[in-house]
Amino acid sequence: MTTVHDSDAITMYWIRSERESKSPNPYDAAITQGYDDAARAVGLRLTRISVDDVVVGTTKEGASVRVRGALVAPNATIFHTKLVTWPVDRFDYWRHMTTYAALSAAGFFTTVPVGLSLINNEKQLTALQHFGSAVPRMPSVRLCTRGHDQDHLNWCTAAMRASHIDFPVVVKPSSWGGGNGVFVASTAGELDAVLTWASAAELTVVVQPWLGRDVVDYRVYYLDGEPHRVLTRELRGDALAGNTAQGGSAGWTAMPDALLAPARAVARAIALPYLCIDFLHANGQWWFSEIEVDGSAARDPDLNKARFGSYRSRFDSFVRDLRSASAR
Repeated sequence: MTTVHDSDAITMYWIRSERESKSPNPYDAAITQGYDDAARAVGLRLTRISVDDVVVGTTKEGASVRVRGALVAPNATIFHTKLVTWPVDRFDYWRHMTTYAALSAAGFFTTVPVGLSLINNEKQLTALQHFGSAVPRMPSVRLCTRGHDQDHLNWCTAAMRASHIDFPVVVKPSSWGGGNGVFVASTAGELDAVLTWASAAELTVVVQPWLGRDVVDYRVYYLDGEPHRVLTRELRGDALAGNTAQGGSAGWTAMPDALLAPARAVARAIALPYLCIDFLHANGQWWFSEIEVDGSAARDPDLNKARFGSYRSRFDSFVRDLRSASAR
């Protein structure tokens, strides 16, 4: 990929949360700098903004979009539109989703359609989608916990029995990431305690089988529907998730033959320029866990560059289609 100068760059507006404790994010300065460098290498000028910076209007000629007061054009602008789903962001979900939808309706290229932003990291919504993978979905029961009581617990355990989910179980927020908020409940009493805790924060959670301490998480990084790299994550010590932030270990590995066709089917059905798909392996069984439309590239400069190159390639096709439409 040829490096281009900023004067030739397309602007990519990365819409971030207004409530981040670190600004800019994602996560730390090293990743932020890595994203900036990767974007620049493929001719994108990366700028982080809030939905408050975006104004969408209508004129006699059609739609108009301004970012921080400046009029922007569909043939020179990309919007990165992945919904941030941490608890502190829940007050902003509607503002973000409707802004993303408005940008798409106004004729702009958005990296993640609203519907896929909702599915991202949402364990049960992933399980309910039929993306074409032959790998079975992880059995899951999803429930909102506000007002949790004995009746609510009974409904949950009845759904678990119907889904053939036995104790011990994993209980975790349905849309968080990073392995945060994971609990293991070995009895109905422990499950009741966890759901009572979750109800204090009005969380939506999923209940899934506990696969044991030998489970391995395979994260497949895909570019335009094809596998690019595979990261494995494993539990260490008393961690309940293999994420490195939770004390787990991670390392690059070869693509398992058993995942090649199923994972490609999922990625092609979703049809995003960049995508991560998580599979779990335990006791000789593969499970399709979740999709991550914005999974971190783990400070890997080559993967970062490939990711932003995929965005740029998809955008270039989008612009060619715009030109063809205007010529007709």
